[in-house]
Parts: sequence; structure tokens; C-alpha cells
Amino acid sequence: NFMPNKYAQLNKSEAEFDFHNLGILTGDEIIKLTDDFINNAQENNYKKISFVVGQGKHSKNGAVIKPLLQEYLSSHSQVKKIQPGKFAAGGEGVLMVDLV
Repeated sequence: NFMPNKYAQLNKSEAEFDFHNLGILTGDEIIKLTDDFINNAQENNYKKISFVVGQGKHSKNGAVIKPLLQEYLSSHSQVKKIQPGKFAAGGEGVLMVDLV
């Protein structure tokens, strides 16, 4: 007896920004890309977005983008909630963000 998951859409982001393949970014570049993406999402009335930040496996000193983004987004006026992605959505390498 197959039942569709009525909660499936709750954890899906409406837009996703992937930091992979952008090369080495400065903190300022990461913040600017983040702000541009949030502004774009809001112009489209999106409330759930995600950032693919990776797990820092390619960085010499461990994750850079994820801790920077977590700190920045936690005090961002347009962000209501931040949480790691569900395992199927990338888990620890993804930040799910609810916008105001």
C-alpha cells in the first residue's frame, strides 16, 4: 500500500546555492555570494533555501565556508532558522535556511 510522503516538501529547499567548484573564496566573497542569493530568493518569495557548503574535505585546515556561514546567517536579519540538511539532502555538507 503506497502512500506519498505528505511531509516530503517540508524539507525541500526552493532554491539551492552550491559553493563547490567556485575555487578558493575570501570571506568577503562568501558573504557577498550569500547575500546576493538571499536577496534573489526573497525576490522570488522563497522561504526555504539551502547552501551546499561541503564538509571541508578539500581544505588544508578543515571546513571554512560552513562555520563562516553559520556565524553570519545566525545574526542575519532575513534568516529565521538554520539547520543541517537531512542525510538524503547532503547532511552535514548542507545548510538549510528558513527565511523571514
